[in-house]
Amino acid sequence: MREPQSGTSDIKRSRGRPPAQDEAARRAQIVETAHETFAQLGYASTTTDIVASRCQISKQTLYRLFPSKEELFIAATMTPAQTLLDLPRPTHEDVAIEEVIARIFRIDSSTAIKAGHAALIVAVVNEMPEVPEMVRKLALRESRHARNCLADWLRGEMAKGTLRIDSPESGARLLMDMIFAGAYPRDGWADEAARREHLGNCIRFFLRGASAS
Repeated sequence: MREPQSGTSDIKRSRGRPPAQDEAARRAQIVETAHETFAQLGYASTTTDIVASRCQISKQTLYRLFPSKEELFIAATMTPAQTLLDLPRPTHEDVAIEEVIARIFRIDSSTAIKAGHAALIVAVVNEMPEVPEMVRKLALRESRHARNCLADWLRGEMAKGTLRIDSPESGARLLMDMIFAGAYPRDGWADEAARREHLGNCIRFFLRGASAS
């Protein structure tokens, strides 16, 4: 009787689908890369070829986990750690309200808004109606949720006497329009310093109009 060659059984066991742990790690890598790519290029310009190339995987592997670009976008958007605005805020935040708003919109100390989830949502909203209906609805739903959360925060500041606004809902829409329109896309400015100054001015202009004093 012929004995099996050494290592044959090990080779056979190594074939087939990758272990569940490796599969989960690969899926997480794809979602993270897709999130960055959609935010950078927008929905229309992002392709599965680009995402697969950046992940250094084959398109076959990508399509096995995410059968379409639409499903890939949904997975990237539904990442639990990602939110459009940094809300709600801590109960006791002992900083100036201008700084609080900068933190809500994730603007760093130099007033340069960080690229990320907001860029992804704004990119899709700006491309409507070219994007698929499900993607459009998802982006609009998240934008609406963020606006409602911001209106709730403004309402709380009004109750504390910090701000005076006729309509928190309108104030939230106005503030989001000013910040996001100035933050994305990045082109159209003489330089990054001019863009950063504009973002700071957006917050200050809003506060002057909403001042309780």
